[in-house]
Parts: sequence; structure tokens; C-alpha cells
Amino acid sequence: MVIKRKWIFDGEAPWSDASRVLLKLDTGSWRTERPVLDREKCNYCGLCALYCPPQCMRDKGDHYEPDLGFCKGCGVCAKECPRAALKMVPEGEFLNG
Repeated sequence: MVIKRKWIFDGEAPWSDASRVLLKLDTGSWRTERPVLDREKCNYCGLCALYCPPQCMRDKGDHYEPDLGFCKGCGVCAKECPRAALKMVPEGEFLNG
């Protein structure tokens, strides 16, 4: 018996051959902390982007910046930064501003 599954979204799949974009959902509302970059400390090494589990660090040419629509606030980017250019700040500090 063969079980066939119809995918709900275009691009949804159990694996990818990188020929098309996979399903992306806005998951930024999950986090309790967000990464904040100190551009003075950043040397554009790319380790934050390399280790970011959801791959939400965006290359801005001279620094990497988290795409907060997809950032889950795990803090891996901040832990991997050798210059401590990223720090995790509680979301509550951003509610009024």
C-alpha cells in the first residue's frame, strides 16, 4: 500500500534539493528575547549567520542583521559571536518603543 500526501502549500516538502523556496512562516512572535547588534563591535565575520538555526541573519554588506519576522530568539547568534557584537535583549524593552 502506498500512502500519498498532498502538500498544503506550494514549496512544502519533507526535504529540499534547493531548487525552490521551502515554506516560510512568520515565527517572530515566538521569541521572548531578540538579538541586538552593536555595529561598532561587529567585524562582519559571518559566524552569527552560519550558526543561526532558522537562517534569519541577513547580509547587509558590512554587517549581518536578524530578520525579526523569522527570529525565534534562541540566542545562538549571540553565543557564537566572537566579539560579543550581538546581545539578547528581552522583548519587553521594545513594547513601548
